[in-house]
Amino acid sequence: MNDRLLRALETLAECGPRWEDLRAQAEAATQRWLVAGLREDPTQRWAPGERPTPLTVVATDGSQVYPDRHVEPHCYLLNISQIAFQYGTFERPLIESMPHFKYRQDDLNDQFDQLLGNATDEVVSALRDEFELNALLDVARGARIPERPILAMADGTLIRWMLRRMRNYALEQELIERYAGILAAFQQERIPLCSYVSMPGNTEVVNLLRVHRGERDEAPDPETTLDGVLDRWLFERLLEPGERSAVFESASHIQREYGVRDRICYFYIHIAARRGEPEVGRVEVPTWVAADAGLLDLVHATVLSECEKGDGYPMILAEAHERAVIRARERDLFYGMLEREMSVAGLRHTGSRKQASKRQPKV
Repeated sequence: MNDRLLRALETLAECGPRWEDLRAQAEAATQRWLVAGLREDPTQRWAPGERPTPLTVVATDGSQVYPDRHVEPHCYLLNISQIAFQYGTFERPLIESMPHFKYRQDDLNDQFDQLLGNATDEVVSALRDEFELNALLDVARGARIPERPILAMADGTLIRWMLRRMRNYALEQELIERYAGILAAFQQERIPLCSYVSMPGNTEVVNLLRVHRGERDEAPDPETTLDGVLDRWLFERLLEPGERSAVFESASHIQREYGVRDRICYFYIHIAARRGEPEVGRVEVPTWVAADAGLLDLVHATVLSECEKGDGYPMILAEAHERAVIRARERDLFYGMLEREMSVAGLRHTGSRKQASKRQPKV
């Protein structure tokens, strides 16, 4: 694998002077592979600027209890955290979470009625992401201070990959359109948004290099191919600690419902850590943020600062996770409370014999 990585680095260096020609090749190759789109020389390296002070940074995260087919009525629970830090001031932070319990069939109409009974994890995961983004917009609106820079940070990707695993195309479209509408609201209110992906497994930039080399899908030559090389391995070698890569465009077709300026771009950033190995993370931003040099510098400096405070992972996202996570004991308490409340209300609550056996082991 080390030979392939060295070939990838050599190929990247070749692409620099001819990157505009390569851009057209990349666009033509998106039917075969997911290939990074080019906005600038892919060999560019950018040092961080100074993070502004004062600064508002907000974040959310979510956790869920999926529908359990062994419990009736079918239901799910989402817990969404909201965090707001006002750096460079003595203002108190906002640290809270809000549970969302759903058992009625009113949030996705008839389409959701059919799927809730089948305990579809994909639907609940998609709804959690939607709730998270909407909560992020709400907390940003509430925490924003006039004339003070603000950045909204999400955990994971802004591209709705999991929606393409659903079997219901109409439901996919509805969920993507709803998510795209929230993304558009960030742009309308000029609240810059980014997300952080730890240890990304993406290969779009490497696929771009494979296009440049003229590789084909069919039986790649193990002596010449770049197959198996991850983007982050490439940028571990290229970037110095604190630096970010060039900005690339995602070619994912899932974004067709996104507004043109809301489609996702990304860069890689080399994060040092006081303990353990350094890491290359992936930072995603909407196109309108990527097109504004000042906002891009704000994202770079803030993500780096958060990772320094969090020893390699953004501190605000770690705090958001701690406030959102539903642990096993809390899940059991949730089902216990559900059973008691339904009993008090005179409603029927049933569980399978398997579910009862788990609660009362015989040995």
